[in-house]
Amino acid sequence: MKQLVVTSLDVNYGQHVLFRGASLQVRAGAISGLLGPNGSGKTTFFDVLCRLKTIDGGVIDNAFSKLLYLSQVISTPAVFRMFDIFKMMMLFCSDSKVTQQHALEKIEQWSPGIAERYCEIWNKKSSLCSYGEKRWFFTLSLLCANADLVILDEPTAGVDPEFRHHIWRCLEGAAAQGVAVLVSSHNVDEIVAHCDDFYMLSQRRFNHFTDGQGFMTAYGASTLDEAFIHAASLPKGAP
Repeated sequence: MKQLVVTSLDVNYGQHVLFRGASLQVRAGAISGLLGPNGSGKTTFFDVLCRLKTIDGGVIDNAFSKLLYLSQVISTPAVFRMFDIFKMMMLFCSDSKVTQQHALEKIEQWSPGIAERYCEIWNKKSSLCSYGEKRWFFTLSLLCANADLVILDEPTAGVDPEFRHHIWRCLEGAAAQGVAVLVSSHNVDEIVAHCDDFYMLSQRRFNHFTDGQGFMTAYGASTLDEAFIHAASLPKGAP
C-alpha cells in the first residue's frame, strides 16, 4: 500500500521552531485530517510536502506518484468563466486530458445529484461566483485530475452547508477509489466525522488520533472544541 511517511521532522523559521521530531503517515484509500490553531504551521507543513520549503531535519518518504495541493488562497481572473479556469487547472495539474464529462461522471458517482450544481457554476463568470462557490468548484475539479495524493488546506472554509456536504461526499468517494487525502480544518467536528484518522498539531509535533473520544480523553476535555483549545494552549516546549 502506498504511503506518505514523515519521520522526526524538524522545521525552523530563523530562531522560531515550528516542528521538532514530528511524525505523520497518510495512506492510500484514506482521509487523514490535520487540526491546529492559526499560526501553528499547517500551511508550512503542506509547503514542505510540496517541496516549497526545505526541512531542517527528519525524513519524508513519499511513495505516491502525483501530488496535488489546493492552498487556502484562491484567486481567479474576473473575466474568466469557471470552465476556462477548469481547463487551465487541468492543463497544469493533470498528465492526461480531463474533460467536463469526465469530471461530471466522477463527482456524480461520488455524490449523486451534484452534477447539476457543478454545471451551474461551470458557466458562471468568476467575478459572479462567491468565494465558497469557487472553493467548492476548485476542490471537486482537483479531485478529478487523476492524482493519487491530494492535499487540501481548509477546503470547507467559507463554504455553505450544502457545498460542504458535497465536498466531503466527494472526498470519501475519491478515497474509496484509492486516493490518499490529507485535509486541514479548524472544524473539529467535521474532521472527526469524516476522516479515517487525524492529527492535532500541538507542541511542535503531530499527535495521532482515530476517534473523538480518544482526542477528548488525551486532553482532559468533555467536548471536541474544548480538547482543541486545551491542545492548542499547551506550552510549546512541553514534552
